Amino acid sequence: MGSAIGNILPLSLGVAISPIPIIAVILMLLSSKARTNGPAFLVGWVAGLVVVSIAVTALAGDAGLGSGGGGSTAGSLIKLLIGLLLIGLGVREFRKRPRPGEQPSLPGWMRAIDSFTPVKALGIAFLLSAVNPKNLSLTVAAAVTIAQQGLSTASAAFVLALFVVLAGLSIVVPVAL
Repeated sequence: MGSAIGNILPLSLGVAISPIPIIAVILMLLSSKARTNGPAFLVGWVAGLVVVSIAVTALAGDAGLGSGGGGSTAGSLIKLLIGLLLIGLGVREFRKRPRPGEQPSLPGWMRAIDSFTPVKALGIAFLLSAVNPKNLSLTVAAAVTIAQQGLSTASAAFVLALFVVLAGLSIVVPVAL
């Protein structure tokens, strides 16, 4: 179990330091509906991480990736493909960056945060944690890593919960404060 925890730490850190959700939660907490939208955003964020983590861990376990030795060829290939996908997305985003002297535009959903209802706050947080390509790929990699360890159900659930807690700290702390 110690190996699984060590392997998910950098992945949970990668999710935790995602700038867009941090900006979104700060904007939400500065809005007029912060008392209702902040906790709704937190619930959506955690729900997205939990849904993806559990689904991928279960699928990876059913696919036989749990070798018990800390890795399998299929699991390693999945992580390699995720890495290549992230490199491709990074190159695409780099090419789409604003030209020198040009101001980037704020996404429409960020401009509308002040008018969000708790349901919209929950939904946007779910999407940012579960569908955002960076967070999705890191969560999938963490779930595959957990499945590869061949842990008991209780141990896998503990490591999965630890991943969600650590990955959610950048949202939990501002909302709690």
